[in-house]
Amino acid sequence: MTYESSQLGERPLPPSPYRPRSASTLTGGQEDTSASRSVGKYLIGFACVVAMSALLASLALFQLTSEGTAKQTLRREVAALTEIDPLIDRGYDDLQLRAQSANANDTLFLRDFPVAVALTPAEARGASKEQLREVLLARATNVLYEQGSSPLRSGGASRSGRLSSAGIADHAIGFLRGRNHEILAVLTFALAAVTTVLCVMLALLCRGFGRIGSIGGVVLFAATPLVLAGIGARFYMRVASGDGTEYIQREFLDIGRAVAWIAIRDGLAFVVVGIVFVALSVGGSMLAEPRDGELGGYEGR
Repeated sequence: MTYESSQLGERPLPPSPYRPRSASTLTGGQEDTSASRSVGKYLIGFACVVAMSALLASLALFQLTSEGTAKQTLRREVAALTEIDPLIDRGYDDLQLRAQSANANDTLFLRDFPVAVALTPAEARGASKEQLREVLLARATNVLYEQGSSPLRSGGASRSGRLSSAGIADHAIGFLRGRNHEILAVLTFALAAVTTVLCVMLALLCRGFGRIGSIGGVVLFAATPLVLAGIGARFYMRVASGDGTEYIQREFLDIGRAVAWIAIRDGLAFVVVGIVFVALSVGGSMLAEPRDGELGGYEGR
């Protein structure tokens, strides 16, 4: 309250709401904001790593169940489980005799083959052992990719007993089918959308070239374990498939090594992307920092 205002009997003016804050108040507010921002970055970053890891796993399974890869794998599995070469050697002559006496409209099957692959008498009579092998594996693979492992069980006890004793038909063959590929396509797309949203949120919480570096770090943290897991699986299966291993187990271990390469290949590709992002972030930050000479020039002005 000034002297003039007291002489005139005026009331003192209320304190202005626009009075500048003290330095301590500003510093405390900035520290709270910075702490909240850091906590948010760590939480979103962790969620990004989890989502990216799930995306990479789903992507590898999506590729494994694609028609070309799945049928190639199923072909090797059926050939191993049925021991198709000795099976054809045992049943080839019998199949030829039945084909000679069969009518044109009859349907023939190779005895003890666990998938019901129908052959016409003309196909059976004109096929060599190698051609018969190709026909059986190709048609059996198509059936299994469409229906899963159910055709193996529907063949009766005499056909499915050996497969059941192997203990791998339902899991290894039943998973590689078209329906699972369609489910994994939807899952992979959904995980990609979630991962993208989380990465955008993480980038918004960071500043400058740290935005690129944070995304690269997420990719590295998610892809590196996938690569290491694939390498470890291949090494274990290589050691396990020794000379004393049974034929079926050895064949499936070899198939597993080929499947593990999908995870290694995808993981290495994402590791390279992560390294590039981190390198761009570090390089950009170094170029953006003012040099000592430039600082001295500005200070001298």
